[in-house]
Amino acid sequence: MKNLITILLLMFAFIASAQDLTLMHINAKWNQDNNYKHLRGIKNVRVQMAFLEDQSASLKTQIKSVPFIILIDGKGKPRGQWQADLTFKLNVPQEEIQEWVNRILMN
Repeated sequence: MKNLITILLLMFAFIASAQDLTLMHINAKWNQDNNYKHLRGIKNVRVQMAFLEDQSASLKTQIKSVPFIILIDGKGKPRGQWQADLTFKLNVPQEEIQEWVNRILMN
């Protein structure tokens, strides 16, 4: 019984720490066909979607191309970012983003 409780507590701690990471996907309404398709496959993060048109003017000036993905930790600090190329498509392997998430969770 003690082992079961210990395992459950470890699982809860891991899940709770995983919720500290957020992947924010920002795209323009006119570019929705190029949304990054692999977001839901990335584990141990919360995913949020937003439109560039709905963001503050200061954030709009910082984003140079869409779609744009930023990995944010529980303290609001950016830990990684990926942005589209000239084709307005985000060509990054899902595994690359997952590696960033895993690396941050291990530290």
